[in-house]
Formats: sequence, C-alpha cells, structure tokens
Amino acid sequence: MKRYFLFLWLVCYNSFSQTNYFPHLAYGKSSQQILDLYVPKGSLKDVPVVILIHGGSWSMGGLEYTQKHAQDIANKGFVVANVDYRYINDTISAKDLLADIDAAITYVSKNSSKYGYVKKGYHIVGISAGAHLSLLYGYTYKNIKSITALCAPSRLDSPEVLEFMKKNGRLDIIEKLAGTRIDSSGDNSALTMISPFSNISNIPTLLIHGDTDNIVNVSQSQNLYNELKRKGVETKLIIREGKGHDVGMNTPDTEIQNIKDITEWITQHNK
Repeated sequence: MKRYFLFLWLVCYNSFSQTNYFPHLAYGKSSQQILDLYVPKGSLKDVPVVILIHGGSWSMGGLEYTQKHAQDIANKGFVVANVDYRYINDTISAKDLLADIDAAITYVSKNSSKYGYVKKGYHIVGISAGAHLSLLYGYTYKNIKSITALCAPSRLDSPEVLEFMKKNGRLDIIEKLAGTRIDSSGDNSALTMISPFSNISNIPTLLIHGDTDNIVNVSQSQNLYNELKRKGVETKLIIREGKGHDVGMNTPDTEIQNIKDITEWITQHNK
C-alpha cells in the first residue's frame, strides 16, 4: 500500500513540477549506494549538473538530510544528484567514501544521454562531513568544475578537531575515517592524508561557515581560505553571522541566501 501511494505521489509530482524526480537510483550494490536525481524539464544544454553530498559525521544520515536543498537547487534550473554513501566502520574508511562518490558521478555521467544533460564537467556541493568529502574528492580526483563546502572540517589533523573528538568521545570516528588508530606519539600523518587542507588543487572553492558553529569551528574554513589564496586558487569565503553548524540552512531566509550564493558560484564556473 505504501508503495502504491508513493507511486501516485511521484506521478503527481512529475506532472506538475518543473523538475522530473527519479528517486533511489542504485549506483552500487550496497543499500546506501543510491542517489536521487532531479532533472529540469526542457532543454538541458549548458545546464549545470550538481553532485550534492549530505553530512552526518560520516556515520549517519541519508538523502533526507539534503532533500529540500536538492529540490531548491533543482528549482533554479540545475540537474541535481543527491548522493548517499556508506557509513564508515572498521573496514570502510575515507577512501571508500570517495570511491562511492566517484561511482555515483560515473553513474550520473553514464546516464547523461538518457536524460539529456552533459556527460562531464560537474560541480560538487557538500554540508559538514559531506563538505569534507566534497573538498577531498574535488582536490584529489580533479574532475570537478567547482566545489562548494558548507561548515567543512578541512584540517582533521588540527589539535582543535582532535580535542573536540576526544572531549565528545568520538575519536573513533576520525580513526575509522583515516583507517588507522591515532598514534599516541603525535604522528597524525594518516589524518593529514585525508585533510582537504593538505590536498589542495586548483579547483574554484566556495566556503560558507557560521561564526557560532560549535561543532566545526569557523577557523577551519578561514584557514583553508587563507591557504587557497596563498596557493592562488580561486576562492570565496562567506561567514554567516550568528549561525551555527547548520549555516542557516534550517532558517528560511538564510537558506534562500545560501542557495542563491551556491547557484551563483556554480553558474559562474560552469564554463
């Protein structure tokens, strides 16, 4: 019965919306290796394609975290792939999550002729843990036109990140992400390897961060911005005053402004 009502909802949605919605498309064998695809109706020539990555400490959450944001970006006339990925555990680490994102992008590319959008030259947008993955993917895989990172943990080997994880009893998350135990001697090379700050490449990068974020300190984006500038990478930093870890994405007026800034950045670099 639930599937029947979902089917009716999808029929009605696709009939009246300006965007076709294709939910839970499998790009891999895991139940979490799925994506929702939003494809505007009409000609898709030169329409930007956005890969959207949700947050959740690399260990929770799903497409529902970014569903509204995906729809809002799609309503601007963009193709959006809202991507889910596997959680980290004792055998799945950052490299596997990056592989998931790459597999999702490959799926989106392979199906481009089916839906009519461009085959390559995509943009990646992430929030929180998803922002970390977006930065790391964009800098290391280098097949992305632009990156947008909201409240991104960008330097996982920094003392403030490690202290926060220890204080909250979540150091194991960082260890699983790195795929190794944190060395008590202070050797954090495994964390450096998965830190966007240490893997910068010449990909235009928009950073958005709340100045009252008590989970990922705003200095993470400020320091990354300064390093990008030092290395001559095109970048922009937007500080949301009075906003916490959600960067205002749960506040209607600020979310509208964030979506505007994100889509303008993407349009600017969709060449």
